[in-house]
Amino acid sequence: MRYGELKNVFDAIENALNQLSIDFYLIGALARQIWYDKAKLNYRATRDVDYAVLVGTIEQYQALKDYLIQHSGFVAGTQNQFVLISPDKFQIDLLPFGEIESAGEVVVERTGMSSIKVDGMQEVYDSGAEIVHLETGHTFKAATLPGIVLLKLISYDDREELRLKDAQDIGNILNNFFELYENNIYANHHDLFDNERSLEDISAIVLGREIGKIASVNKKLVARLSQILNRHCELAERSAFVRMISAELHKEIELTTSLWKSVAWGTQNPVLLPPFP
Repeated sequence: MRYGELKNVFDAIENALNQLSIDFYLIGALARQIWYDKAKLNYRATRDVDYAVLVGTIEQYQALKDYLIQHSGFVAGTQNQFVLISPDKFQIDLLPFGEIESAGEVVVERTGMSSIKVDGMQEVYDSGAEIVHLETGHTFKAATLPGIVLLKLISYDDREELRLKDAQDIGNILNNFFELYENNIYANHHDLFDNERSLEDISAIVLGREIGKIASVNKKLVARLSQILNRHCELAERSAFVRMISAELHKEIELTTSLWKSVAWGTQNPVLLPPFP
């Protein structure tokens, strides 16, 4: 992806966030693409830019939107209260989390889509995001691949009928995870190589471990994550989620379900051995 196309968007949003002292990190397809690009892997490009923004009140969140509209020519989305359209016609999702949320949800009193679930956003902000440097000269925090999968699992579970693309994205990350995370796997998960597991199985377990590590500080999030993972394991071929992942992996449903069970097992079985020195 040519990040230069997004330079004006990055400049405008970074300026607004700095002016209003709001912290943030990148999530969604753009964050995933950043990690893929580092590993020179190709996947479908996106014109959407998703920001998780740490705000305390509805008023602070609205001030961010108003600033971008008034100072940078952004236009409010008509059907979704969390979307702005940049002057370059990029869709910008500004997803608030933090003290603004109540019972894991943010509600704005407007028409159209005016509420979102934000489970996992704080946890990914705390331990599932890393600093990245882009060719545009910008330095941002971006959700890691396990952080992205965690948020996509929650997103899919919230709006299953609308979020099939999340299942496809998760399948693609699972398919490429060993290559993308190889150094980490050999350095920090070497206990998994003792039982003649396949590299695919090891990769799935490590993905689960990394997701579980991010969620571990929040018992409610751990319980929800376990419920999501186990439900699709039990449904197997009756799960649209599993079928989408199976298609992305080009594997039979039985093999896909087995890998998904490895992801679920990994969330419950953290690393027990110290990493190699």
